[in-house]
Amino acid sequence: MVSETGQTIVIPEVRVYEAHRGEDIVLRDISVDGHYACDSQGKVMYFNFDEAKSYLEKRGKSLASLPLLVNLYLALDELARRDEIAAQVLHQLNAVWNRTGTSISAAGSIVHSDAILGEITYEGLRVPQEANGNIADLFGNNQQFFKALLGVRDIDRLVDVATRHDLIPYYWYPRGERLVMFGGGDFYYMHQHIPSLLMVFCDDVSHPQRVVRGVWVGR
Repeated sequence: MVSETGQTIVIPEVRVYEAHRGEDIVLRDISVDGHYACDSQGKVMYFNFDEAKSYLEKRGKSLASLPLLVNLYLALDELARRDEIAAQVLHQLNAVWNRTGTSISAAGSIVHSDAILGEITYEGLRVPQEANGNIADLFGNNQQFFKALLGVRDIDRLVDVATRHDLIPYYWYPRGERLVMFGGGDFYYMHQHIPSLLMVFCDDVSHPQRVVRGVWVGR
C-alpha cells in the first residue's frame, strides 16, 4: 500500500540484493519525492552532482544509489496498478534521467552510497566493454557484475518491467570513473545500445546537469 503525504510516497518494503552476501537487504518505509525539485516558478531545477547532494542534505534527504532506485522502480511497478501517484512517479522514472549515488569505474569498482543503504563497495569486477550478440549471453557471462551494479538477483524481471514500459534500453560502459544515472530520455543516439536492458548510463562531462529526486527513511 502507498501512503501519500503532500508530495511524498512511502513504500512499506523495498528489497535490495547485496551480491557480497548473496542475500536481500530489507528496507522499511522508504519515502520518495513525488515530484522533482522545482524553483519558485514551478520549473524543474537541474543540478550537478555536488549541488544535488547539498540541496538534498539541507532537507534531510539523500540521492538514492542505483540499487535502491532500481528496486524502488520495481516496487512502484507493482503499486502503480492500483495507485495513481505511484503511477505518476513510475512514469517520471521511465521518462527522465535521475542522478544516483553510485559511481563505477572501467577498472571494475562500483561504489553505492546513500543515506539509507550506507556505502557498499565492490572491487575487481569484470566490466563488459562490448554489447555484441544476444542479451541473454551478455547477462549470462557477466552476472556478478550486473547483480552488483543493479542490486537485483532476478535480472530477467527487471528487463521484463523495462520492456513493458516501452523504454529504449541501453548501457554505456564507462571509460573512466563516472556517476551512474537511471531513467529515460532522448539520449538514445548518444550511447551504446543493448536491446532489452533497463536504461542506465554513466554521466559524462559534456552533460553534467541532471534532475534530482530525494529519498529518505519515512518519519
